[in-house]
Amino acid sequence: MLAPLGIPPEQERLYVLLIGRPGSSAAEVAGRAGIGVEQAVARLEEMEAGGLVVGEQPQPFGAGGAQDAAARTYRASSPSVALAPLLVRHRTSLDEAGAAVTALAEQFRSAASRAAGGVVEVVSGPVAVRHRLGQLIGGAHHEVLTFLAESVIAVERDSVHPMEHDALVRGVDFRAVITRSHLEVPGMWDDVREVTGLGMKMRVAADIPMRMIVSDRANAMVPLSLAEGTGNADTVVVHGTGLVHALVLLFEEHWQRARPLPPLPPSGPQPAAPGPGAPAEPGPAERQPGEIDRQILALLALDVADRTIAVQLDLSLRTVERKIRALMDLACVGSRFQLGAEAVARGWLRR
Repeated sequence: MLAPLGIPPEQERLYVLLIGRPGSSAAEVAGRAGIGVEQAVARLEEMEAGGLVVGEQPQPFGAGGAQDAAARTYRASSPSVALAPLLVRHRTSLDEAGAAVTALAEQFRSAASRAAGGVVEVVSGPVAVRHRLGQLIGGAHHEVLTFLAESVIAVERDSVHPMEHDALVRGVDFRAVITRSHLEVPGMWDDVREVTGLGMKMRVAADIPMRMIVSDRANAMVPLSLAEGTGNADTVVVHGTGLVHALVLLFEEHWQRARPLPPLPPSGPQPAAPGPGAPAEPGPAERQPGEIDRQILALLALDVADRTIAVQLDLSLRTVERKIRALMDLACVGSRFQLGAEAVARGWLRR
């Protein structure tokens, strides 16, 4: 128990005995500890020199010195006096050792980066990661490719959004693949509609391999660990063509397999294109889906669950189910699949 403070187990045992029975003689301590008297005297003298115990009786020297030493009584020093300084010293030593380990780790990473020709750079901590991410997005001239996971640990979504906005305003071609779980985050649908309205191309996949961003097909950032959690904020920035090219191919593969985000037409009455069960002429305005209905149709096209639609649109689940039923009746169809096809045919959703 006290070994981390540099106190041997045999001394700790005697110290605990004396805490329970202060004023015991060396002979009594030896009997309770099951050791010889001479051994107990030697240990108690070591402990007295170290400040763990206090001898309460002078030790005479002479013919009867051995007997007198055995009869000498001891009491344990207060733990707050004897042990607290040791604890402080060891904590200080551990802190210094921790700082040394951190410095050595940084030197190791720096040397490894130089050995790799500057191809790989490790960025540690949320502040540094946020700064590097801003450099990648802000420095993009032509294209940004990104995998967006439903939980961004190192950089909060509120910090990323202005970076994306500035890049889109500058005319950067921005493509993103998000997961269906991404749309379960409250308020995410409004975020998606805003960035796609600014020109971001977005597709939805059942899953993505990791968080990732590629800038101008020259630099990429990926997490150092695939595990999610607050302790996994370190990322790797990759420079050069070989590794970045492989990440671009990975993105393009998932982009092709992902489902395109259906663009919403302008709100308000839209002319209905002829289709199965549709009238030859456009119906009255009240027969057209409203803005909320069109958003429901867009989310349905992505196979989003009714409960998630309710969360994103701030509606009750019952209201969402009722609106879906009304849209099916309006389109004169009997299934959700038919509703999606009819919504495109009537111009409620663009292809």
